[in-house]
Amino acid sequence: MTQKIKIKELLGCMPGALLGNFVLGAIFLALGTFLGGPKIYIELASAVYVFLALLILYLLITWWSIFALAKNKSAQNLATSGPYKFVRHPMYSAVIFLLNPALAILFRSWFLILALIPIYFLWKKSLRSEENFLEENFDEKYFTYQNKVWPLFPNLHQINKFLFYSLTAIAVFLIAFVSLNFSAVYLRWVFYEKNEKISYDTNASKQLSPADFQRMFQGNNQSNPNESSTGTSTSYKVNYTELANSIAISKINIKAPLVFSTGTSQKELNDALNQGVIIYPGSALPGQDGEVFLSGHSSIFPWVKTQYGQVFTLLDKLEPGDIISLVYDHFQYDYRVIGKKILLPKEVNISNTKEPILTLMTCWPIGTALKRLVVRAELIK
Repeated sequence: MTQKIKIKELLGCMPGALLGNFVLGAIFLALGTFLGGPKIYIELASAVYVFLALLILYLLITWWSIFALAKNKSAQNLATSGPYKFVRHPMYSAVIFLLNPALAILFRSWFLILALIPIYFLWKKSLRSEENFLEENFDEKYFTYQNKVWPLFPNLHQINKFLFYSLTAIAVFLIAFVSLNFSAVYLRWVFYEKNEKISYDTNASKQLSPADFQRMFQGNNQSNPNESSTGTSTSYKVNYTELANSIAISKINIKAPLVFSTGTSQKELNDALNQGVIIYPGSALPGQDGEVFLSGHSSIFPWVKTQYGQVFTLLDKLEPGDIISLVYDHFQYDYRVIGKKILLPKEVNISNTKEPILTLMTCWPIGTALKRLVVRAELIK
């Protein structure tokens, strides 16, 4: 005899759990908005593209699930084909692991990512009544299905061992990478919103006045680096200041002393980098013709104690027109960014130019020494 399908049986726990899902999401989003963050640093256009990609994937899985249910005449037969072959509740899984992250990225909210934890347990609790219904209606057939297929996440080890071990290896690598480079990763991906703007999303073409420079360093006790200069100074000296040798880039909130390395060995260079941004051996000095070549850390291991381990983490955010300011020998020099490149280490060298230019270099990508990110700027005369 044909069993009449009730709306409750057709929709299962979806209405109640979905309502709870979005109530929790709204609470976490409101909390993040009230606190101004933490927010995910991602350009709005990129956030929209990721959102649309996840949304399309969510819709495809949902329609695939509906098609599988329709093929099995919903409540009359146990659906075990299509997405139900891999997970018992694919539509619910799609909401948890695709729709929720899609909305979190669209709103650029780490709080919405955090909300996935209580949301997961909300869905898991809501499933109990539906699981009881399925057990009562399909008896032994459903118990067999339960033992083979997980409720909300596919059993990758059973489906494909190569895929399982590959994803496990990637997960272990990502956890280790984030743990070892947490400060740099946090700096790149987490921000607190101020006036609904991210400083390094906007052009910073205004030169720092001596007072602006001074304000950036207020409360930052820096000792004078060992100064050693060679060559003849040109007439580019401007804006006398009492500040010690230092660099400031307001767009990415960089403020650090300029220091010299005692040698060119990797240990000597690293020791100097831990003290600030180094004037690379062989570089011209600010105020001289030639290339001023500076280098700083983009990331560093957590056991190395230095406040300058992430000084150049955000260097890639600089764009043509942005201003970099240096103080050397108590005079301020302002440079305008003209370009940036990612190069192999062997491709980076100090040029023989006679033009007063500035080069900033750091390891790239963060957490590696595979390549070098190089930003070049010209002196504003």
